[in-house]
Amino acid sequence: MHVTLIAAGSRGDVQPLVALGRGLQSAGFTARIVALETFRSLVQKEGLEFAPMGGDPLRFIEETGIRSMRSGRNIVNFLRRHRRVVEAVYGRLLGNIWEALEDTDAVAFGTLTIMAYPLADARGIPRLAVPLQPITRSRAYPSLTVPQTWSRFGGAFNLATHHVDELLHWVAVRGAVAAGIRKVIGSDPFPRSGPYGTIYADERFPFFYGISPSVFRRPDDWPPWHVLTGLWFLDATEKLLPPVEAFLADGPPPVYIGFGSLPTKDPAATARALIGGVRRVGKRVILLRGWGGLGLDDVASDVLVVDEVPHARLFPRVAAIVHHGGAGTTAAALRAGRPQVVIPHFADQPFWAEKMRRLGVAPPPIRPRHLDDERLADALDRALSPQYRHRAAEIGERIGAEDGAGQAAAAIGRFLGHPAGGA
Repeated sequence: MHVTLIAAGSRGDVQPLVALGRGLQSAGFTARIVALETFRSLVQKEGLEFAPMGGDPLRFIEETGIRSMRSGRNIVNFLRRHRRVVEAVYGRLLGNIWEALEDTDAVAFGTLTIMAYPLADARGIPRLAVPLQPITRSRAYPSLTVPQTWSRFGGAFNLATHHVDELLHWVAVRGAVAAGIRKVIGSDPFPRSGPYGTIYADERFPFFYGISPSVFRRPDDWPPWHVLTGLWFLDATEKLLPPVEAFLADGPPPVYIGFGSLPTKDPAATARALIGGVRRVGKRVILLRGWGGLGLDDVASDVLVVDEVPHARLFPRVAAIVHHGGAGTTAAALRAGRPQVVIPHFADQPFWAEKMRRLGVAPPPIRPRHLDDERLADALDRALSPQYRHRAAEIGERIGAEDGAGQAAAAIGRFLGHPAGGA
């Protein structure tokens, strides 16, 4: 049986779905990943089929991130700009998804493309969702777009934030999404009320979350067809480059700093604050330049700037991990069993930052506008204490014992009526 996984986004969004694809193939399925061309080698070296994504969800992520930071709390400005980005992305993306669904038996949508489910309906194939963030409505936690500390206002408030978030998002993007899908399939894809009744209330549209139950407790009010399977990891096959190995061997474990694909307003100033904070606690630094361009032209011998690095290889060998709170980086840090300092910017990052605090593996998060070397040093002092180190190691052991991709593949097989992935 052939399953196509739609992996829109950056590496943190794509790699877990590649791991899920590997799990599906181990269960007897054939898996195809639809992603940006830049991830072709990542997909194919794992033995999976690859189909290129013609739109540029990376631009969506980067521009939405920059604009959310620039517009501050002005939700009207943010939604207006968000709509323009969605229009640019979905106009090119949907045609490629439609083509990829022509010769497949089922489709799994990642978080950014769940609203494209009418394409599967038009093809007459089963559809399912494979999100990395908890987006199902619940009284247990508020929408990911509001501060998670607001959960103190209670269940009714939490549930209301989900409905308000859905309404605002739908008002912002309905024109672009509906028009794009209509252009492909030739009919109106959604009822007037929007897509959320189908997305969250249709047992024929199950959600298999790539989230660990050791990190997030499944709410009692979720539909039974929305399940946690565990985190999805690839085997660590990539080796660290010689300069990284040499740096690690030349002294005590350093602190890793990386914001992944996240753009920053002033990369050089941000890098100076981050490096300065680590130096205040007497540690060396491995700094990931990333797509945001973090780094300085001239650094001392206690700093190593890298363009990319395999988290699975590096994270177990560092003292602490400073990051932006993306789902992929957060999962890798948890699995490595190392304490964290999270500096969240937008989207699901504040949710994961607060979750890490509540788990006891990270101190309270630092807001980007408050970041300086002193605040980072204070947070690292706490993160490097025995309390946080021991708790992080405990969580890491639990996650290391999970087989999230295998559990997800088995659950997907049951839904599709092919428990062993039979042809």
